[in-house]
Amino acid sequence: MKRKSSGALRVLVLCAASTPAFAQYVGTSPATPSGGPPATPSAALSQDFSIYPKNGQTHEQQSADLYQCYSWAKGQTGFDPTQVSGGVAASDIVAKRDQYRRAMTVCLEARGYDVHYAAVPSSPPAAPAPPISAPPTYAPPAYSLPAAGASNPYQAPELKYHPLSVQIEGGYTATAGATNNELNGGANMGLGITWFPTSALPVGLRVDGSETWLDERRQYDTNGGFNFGHESIYGGDADVQLDLAHPYRSIGKLYLLGGVGEYREWTDFKQVSWVNGTVCWQFFCGPGQFPAVTGWQRMTSPWRTSWNAGLGAEFALGDHASFFVEARYLRILPYSSKMQLVPVRVGFRF
Repeated sequence: MKRKSSGALRVLVLCAASTPAFAQYVGTSPATPSGGPPATPSAALSQDFSIYPKNGQTHEQQSADLYQCYSWAKGQTGFDPTQVSGGVAASDIVAKRDQYRRAMTVCLEARGYDVHYAAVPSSPPAAPAPPISAPPTYAPPAYSLPAAGASNPYQAPELKYHPLSVQIEGGYTATAGATNNELNGGANMGLGITWFPTSALPVGLRVDGSETWLDERRQYDTNGGFNFGHESIYGGDADVQLDLAHPYRSIGKLYLLGGVGEYREWTDFKQVSWVNGTVCWQFFCGPGQFPAVTGWQRMTSPWRTSWNAGLGAEFALGDHASFFVEARYLRILPYSSKMQLVPVRVGFRF
């Protein structure tokens, strides 16, 4: 019974020589010694079979599938229909040919073809064939979602709930208001702890300790004519952090923070003047002038209450790590001190 189908394409292996990728399989005869008659496979090696594509495979795909199944079946059975006697002993031709056909049928059916062989002369029963392993498959890899709690290397990092985190931070502190007339901005550095009691509420508590280093401006001349100096401001804040959106299972979040703290100022002033004396240069010494510290004053203020408010953004880096950037306005009391600062910090939270 012939099978008729408008979408089916009957391909004879013996005619596949027109496709270069399959030419080695059926399109050429084995090499012959010089001067000898051409080598021709025996009738027992005939590969007259038909394939019918079930999935609309193109001619190019059919040729590629034929050649790949041929290579796989040959490797599984040791039988090569392009060689004289299939490349096996004469006593093994029938058994090996049947194993080869079985392997080709399994491979082609796995790729979406119906396979039909022409009838062959009856032969003595062959020995049981060894099992053939599953044919190679070429389906695209399937990616499944990771199990709960497992990390997915292809998934972007997400902010996850951790009740207690430690942060390190640093950045630049700008001066504001009247403080800007007396002190230049400078670097800051800090360390802190953040605690979110529950993942159900976007409210947490923060404690940060920090130190800021500021240089004196030249017009800061209220301490007896000192013309060089710097100030160190150190202390800490206890703040409330309010997340503006539920942060968990997302890559980032915005938050507000504000609270109170205690700070102390340590000031170092120096008066540098030109003084007369003896100046030496290499092998010569003589009278001259040179700069020298003629005045020095260090002061430490009492602890002063402060308040601050600011805005920040945090982004996930890994399972328990994030990066944040924030800016706040810091005012150190009493108001008569006119100490107004704007620390901008970046940091990492673990």
